[in-house]
Amino acid sequence: MKALIYVFSGTGNTLLAANEIKDALTKYDYECVVYNVRQPFQNVPNPNDYDVVGFGYPIHAFNTPKFFLDFVKTLPSVNNKLSFIFKTSGEPFWLNNASSFKLLRIIEKKGFMPITDKHLLMPYYIMFRYKDALAKQMYLHTQDMAKVIAKQISDQRTDDFKYGLITVLVHTLFRIQWFGAWLNGPLYHVKKDICTQCGKCVKECPAANITMVNGYPKFSNKCTMCMNCVVTCPVDAVRPGVLNWWRVNKRYPFKALVNNEEIPSEYIQNKKIGYFTLFKRYYKNTQREIDKLDK
Repeated sequence: MKALIYVFSGTGNTLLAANEIKDALTKYDYECVVYNVRQPFQNVPNPNDYDVVGFGYPIHAFNTPKFFLDFVKTLPSVNNKLSFIFKTSGEPFWLNNASSFKLLRIIEKKGFMPITDKHLLMPYYIMFRYKDALAKQMYLHTQDMAKVIAKQISDQRTDDFKYGLITVLVHTLFRIQWFGAWLNGPLYHVKKDICTQCGKCVKECPAANITMVNGYPKFSNKCTMCMNCVVTCPVDAVRPGVLNWWRVNKRYPFKALVNNEEIPSEYIQNKKIGYFTLFKRYYKNTQREIDKLDK
């Protein structure tokens, strides 16, 4: 059996989740390919050559990023192809529930048959940096949820897709972020007294939004506000326009966190009050799915 995962990942978290799903699928004798969506869209694997196709993306303002939707629209039609969706965000709030609404409609029109739409928690790279213990818990939990997704694909068990009217309306309203990205993109800049002119942000930008002009990065209006350039910059020189005060530089060292036994693997469960107590329901519900794997 052959599986294909199309994934858009700005900071790398969603790509990490995609590779965890890929590894989990090998247990069920799937040979899996992960295609990292970038501009220009070249050498795109044909979904008709695979038995199951996955679609993965980071939630942006309660929506599928327009960049990823534009890519999916370029894919050829298929004939009742088994598929699945997974998405990542830094919080489990109900407003994220309908983020796949438009994506689902697009792939269904193309002949895909999605069986699940799983929400995976991974730490944000915006507003504030998550504690190491929380980042560790999120990554370990994503590994377990990747196994849940793989098992569901193997069993071809279909979830019931239901998006509430209110969440769909909020989802539609917050598409204004698409225009915000278009407006904010040119406001990105680098601090020239810090920038080393390495060009790494240009090379890593998935939307091909950055070019080198007179030796320094110049940002255009094709930005998706994925924050890749911010976390990629080795000297924290990128200033992401109106999001500057919310920037978080440098990627989380997930592998090192997992191998560090001094960092606890549970963070949310120990919280009695505050913002992160809101995460408890998500972990409780998804843990039920994880526990079924051993039965």
